[in-house]
Amino acid sequence: MSGGGKGGSQTQTTQMQIPAYLEGPIKRNIARAEDISRIGFTPYMGPEVAALTPMQQASMESTGLAAEAFGLPNALGNQVAPQPQTFAGGVQGYSSFPIYEQALQELQSRAPGQYEAIMGQFIDPSTGGQAAQYRRAQEMEQLRQEMEALRASRSRQDRRDTGGGGGLGGDGGAGSAR
Repeated sequence: MSGGGKGGSQTQTTQMQIPAYLEGPIKRNIARAEDISRIGFTPYMGPEVAALTPMQQASMESTGLAAEAFGLPNALGNQVAPQPQTFAGGVQGYSSFPIYEQALQELQSRAPGQYEAIMGQFIDPSTGGQAAQYRRAQEMEQLRQEMEALRASRSRQDRRDTGGGGGLGGDGGAGSAR
């Protein structure tokens, strides 16, 4: 047996409307989010792994020499670790940033179009670039035009629904079920 009854079907439409007092803050928030997204990846350039202290290096070298004295191979070969980098405040350690730079250079040399497509989305990290401001102005103008078109469309719909009455915010039942 099937459900349903006589008399056809009923349709209910609900209209949602952004309050006017929120439109400005929403637009500004979206524009700011778009600006922030243009910053791009900001790699950490400092040390990620601390270097051995001179005392630790001496201890490891002594252990290797003691092993050699008893005829055992010196696993370290008296080379404890690669030369560390010195950072601000005299901190010594190792950073993966040079590997990241090398990978970017490799991408640029092997796939320059792809490199430019990726980097073209972001500001120039040295200057802040004017391209981002120009793109933002274009996008804001497009957003303004879309909002005007949406308002005009809603106004026409409200006039039809109320039999030619006022625009947005009228008592034509905007937001009510129909």
